[in-house]
Amino acid sequence: MNITLRDQLLQEFRPNGIWQLRDITKSILRRQISHLPQSKVTEDERRYPESPAAMKAFLIKFFARHYLQTQNSLVEYVTSQDFHNIVRLGNLRILDIGSGPAVASLAITDMIFSLVKRLKNKEIWPRSKRVKIDYILNDTSSICTGIGVHMLNHYYNSIQKSNRDIILGQKICIQKCFPDNLKQLQRIRFNLGRYDIVVFSYVLSPLNEEIEFNKLILGLFNLEKLCNYSGRILILQDKYRTGLVQRISRAIGINSNFEKSIQEIYPKRDMSDAYPYWYYCFLYIPTKRMMIRQNVVA
Repeated sequence: MNITLRDQLLQEFRPNGIWQLRDITKSILRRQISHLPQSKVTEDERRYPESPAAMKAFLIKFFARHYLQTQNSLVEYVTSQDFHNIVRLGNLRILDIGSGPAVASLAITDMIFSLVKRLKNKEIWPRSKRVKIDYILNDTSSICTGIGVHMLNHYYNSIQKSNRDIILGQKICIQKCFPDNLKQLQRIRFNLGRYDIVVFSYVLSPLNEEIEFNKLILGLFNLEKLCNYSGRILILQDKYRTGLVQRISRAIGINSNFEKSIQEIYPKRDMSDAYPYWYYCFLYIPTKRMMIRQNVVA
């Protein structure tokens, strides 16, 4: 199952070895950019938007880059038996920390939509089966979570015209910084169930600058206890944070991968249509890492 589905997804999302936004995502992104005002913003404002103009700059510069890196990092997992075991139960919970405008959540949802469609075509997926996805978006910027909810709604409105296999569940926004939001995350876990996919997308660097490193790592350890046994934690960080990545790797006992993703530039800018991006990626099973740590302590 894995190899065939993986190859099919790669043919759709990465034709000719280049990761590309699908038409539905391009339409949503183009529409959102057109509705936001244009004005000059600083690099920090563009990276961590808190105003409409800064959000427009983020969507133009970073949305496609982070979106496609998420898909590049998770394609093996979403075509794995572990993931199939989760989605066949009919409910998926995505915790998106440093969500911005729900970038990782949208990237994962688009892959799941294509995956379920292909499973149905192979008659592996029951015709009446539905998957409800709950989203927990965590960002300290209200415009990020607000735009994220809007883009998720737009995505579901678009796919429901042709397919109702994927159902929009709850959208919960948390604007308290991780790991100070752990009590909220614990309450949500008890109400909705364990988190199946947790994504930290380019957020460890600002978190490390704002809080003590040990507090950040302890928060990560505590978050692992709230995750599904077949779930994954994905941490993405840019190539310029080598020292921080190495420190995190030593602290959590997980090696990072230095990944290369050749991606379409969208919206088009004054450069070639595709560009190779390098970034750091941690992808691991939190419950397995917990067992390793417990054995070491014992």
